[in-house]
Amino acid sequence: MAAFRSKRNPFFASRYIIIFIILGAIISADAILGRKKKKKKQEAEFAAQKAAEETARKEKVIVLGGKDFEKKSVYVLGCGTFLALSVGFFLSSGIKKKKRGNNDVDGTLDVVIVGCGLPKKGMGWYHLTQLLEMKQVNVRAVVEPFYLNKKVCKDIPNSFKELMVSLHESGVECVADINKLVPFSKATLCLIAGRTSDNPALFRQCVHKGASVIYLEKPGAPSVRELNDMKALAETQSVKTYIGYNKNVTPYVQKAIELSQKVDNSHVFFCHNNSYSQADLPEVFARNPEGMLKNMVIHELALLVTFFGVTVDVIEKFEVNTRKLFSEKITTWKPGTSMPNPEYITDFSRVAFLIKTKKGREVSVMADRCGGNVSFAVVKDAKRREIKKFEFPDTDTARRVEEQVRADPEMMPYFFIQSDDYLELKNRVINATLAGKDAEGVATISIGIEALKLAEYGTAEINKALKSS
Repeated sequence: MAAFRSKRNPFFASRYIIIFIILGAIISADAILGRKKKKKKQEAEFAAQKAAEETARKEKVIVLGGKDFEKKSVYVLGCGTFLALSVGFFLSSGIKKKKRGNNDVDGTLDVVIVGCGLPKKGMGWYHLTQLLEMKQVNVRAVVEPFYLNKKVCKDIPNSFKELMVSLHESGVECVADINKLVPFSKATLCLIAGRTSDNPALFRQCVHKGASVIYLEKPGAPSVRELNDMKALAETQSVKTYIGYNKNVTPYVQKAIELSQKVDNSHVFFCHNNSYSQADLPEVFARNPEGMLKNMVIHELALLVTFFGVTVDVIEKFEVNTRKLFSEKITTWKPGTSMPNPEYITDFSRVAFLIKTKKGREVSVMADRCGGNVSFAVVKDAKRREIKKFEFPDTDTARRVEEQVRADPEMMPYFFIQSDDYLELKNRVINATLAGKDAEGVATISIGIEALKLAEYGTAEINKALKSS
């Protein structure tokens, strides 16, 4: 028994030692983990405290330029600055804020646009954009008989809606009918840029409303008879009437005429080009039913009346170049119509003719709807030898126009080309009206009547020549 105990004691001793070692390791590990948990908890509590302090600090400051400023100080400074600027603004503007377009002050002329059309498309719209920038003008109202008439225009284009909002914000009244405007109490210019067929009625409404001056877009009326009636009405009411033949003031024409007056028995050849394609012609014909001579060539005919003394009564010879390269008449379908009831419209795509007066003066005209953007005037001597050619636009202007067209392809190209001429005409009429004078170099309604007579005469002569060729 004693021997047996002596053999087991070492085993039991070593087992107890191992147990004590394991227990010690467990206790030590638990102590270490406990300290780490406590440290993390302390760190979390410290971070939360710092975050709370930072939030409270931010609520009291504003960061400007990377620096902190107390909100109270910034608010006081900001309010003071705003108050100072507001007082200065209202003092400098006469208390009432002036709006672009609404410039009703002494020394300005009231202007009403009649027939605005769509932005970037309508001639009236382009006149409006220029008038809004003119200091001597107060754009009082815009009358748009189509797009503002809910009965005929069910779906107003967004571009026109945006224009109306802008004009309203500028203090410009917008109506569908001239009769909705109050009678004009001061000198007022009405610029009529509606459809040619609508112009006579719009003209009468402007006269009865009290217009003192009327600026008509060419040709003014569909016929000589109607334009004569408009002239008679204007004279009874002492209303001055001008027609916007912009080539009367364009530089290349002025240079050619000036040179021709220095050359004995000179001959001037005018070429007027538009940049439409053949595919555009149906829409062009439909939009200008008065015909090519009353719509496009009328500019050159007005030049012949104004500077060359050409009227129907003094024509000795009207010679048409009947070659297809120079004169062509075509019939095309009318947009908006289709089978089984299609409609067709006929007009000239290009024309060329020479006029000789009873006094022996000769002048030639050519016009091509698809001839490109460059128009020109050639001065020739008595033997028809070219002396000098004047082009428009010139190389620099053509390059600028090409860039403008690329930048804004929705804009009608001729707005870019003829912008300066449009502005010059309006400036002459407006400045002359303010000064109580006649506008120099601007076609009157009397010149317009003679030009329209030439258009009707020329249309008949060209039709006759092409039919017999």
